[in-house]
Amino acid sequence: MGLEETGPTALGPAVLTSIALASEGSAGSQVVICTDGLANIGVGAFDEAKTEVEIAKVDEFYERVGEFAKSKGVTVNIVSIIGDECNLDSLSKLAELTGGNVERVDPASLTKNFANMLSDPIIATNVVTKVKLHKGLQFRNEVDQNLSEDRSLLVKDIGNVTADYEITFEYTLKAISELVKMEDIDLTTIKSFPF
Repeated sequence: MGLEETGPTALGPAVLTSIALASEGSAGSQVVICTDGLANIGVGAFDEAKTEVEIAKVDEFYERVGEFAKSKGVTVNIVSIIGDECNLDSLSKLAELTGGNVERVDPASLTKNFANMLSDPIIATNVVTKVKLHKGLQFRNEVDQNLSEDRSLLVKDIGNVTADYEITFEYTLKAISELVKMEDIDLTTIKSFPF
């Protein structure tokens, strides 16, 4: 409780360095970023980004760092202090890409949150899931790059997972106009599609 900030925060270089160090360890290593404010100096600094192009470059930096961490099997968890300004939109991409967590905490419960994050071990790294639907069905609300041309195969690059990890998806019936064109589906006799 007696800590006080005394200068600028070079969060980008610190994140990159810690992920690089963790990547030298075994797959499943974790990095916990605990921040009380904005990265305001160096690469990945939010304060220096004024235009949309500069903001996009900062976002791209954290996304590239997240992709690197994921490729090395490193999970990135983020702890942000409640009441302080922190750009979680950009930073949360690190956790999202690597299967980590983002938590906003009261400084008094900081120790508990660290313990919770580190107590859930990584059981697999570089995980890719494939889900196949009947050709009469299609996925909804998924990124096109993760779907096959007919939208019935979903391939998702997950990264790191713990025992509690879950994946969800939505699906729906294809348009009747599409189903009519399928030679091996007789709409007059079909009562259901297997899933």
